[in-house]
Amino acid sequence: ETMARQLALLVRLIEDLLDVARIRRGKLTLREGPTTLNALIDSAIETIAPLLRKGEHVLHVRRLKGDVLLHADHARLSQVLSNLLSNAAKYSEPRSEIDVDLSRDDEWIEISVVDRGIGLTAEQQSWIFDLFAQVDTSLERARGGLGIGLTLSRHIVEMHGGQLLVRSEG
Repeated sequence: ETMARQLALLVRLIEDLLDVARIRRGKLTLREGPTTLNALIDSAIETIAPLLRKGEHVLHVRRLKGDVLLHADHARLSQVLSNLLSNAAKYSEPRSEIDVDLSRDDEWIEISVVDRGIGLTAEQQSWIFDLFAQVDTSLERARGGLGIGLTLSRHIVEMHGGQLLVRSEG
């Protein structure tokens, strides 16, 4: 079981590194098709459920009243959401609450992931999406990561015509 988890982690890291290379060459492509907002959320939650259980986190999801049909790359957007939720879980104290809030207006769908984690300074927020960027604290080093996930996530969101932003009180 441990070997299977480690293998899955290594495969994911290699795939992320290959995706970064594709981004740099302008060769990352989307496989767009019909999906729904709730399907994306459910897929991301399923992916990070073991991490949530391990940290005994409480996840609150505030969905829209009706589901929203999307023409998007389901796998890639699910990857973005699972990365954001994973970061929220990894950098929050055990048993912390994590909120996913969905909102919609005529033009945009907004998905907010809110945690009660270690936070980011204003300076860190200015470069957190840079390739290989990592918050230089002992906590960051202890929890791992190569500093690829947020770069990849931002690019995928932008390829879908959206924006990925960070806001932290520090």
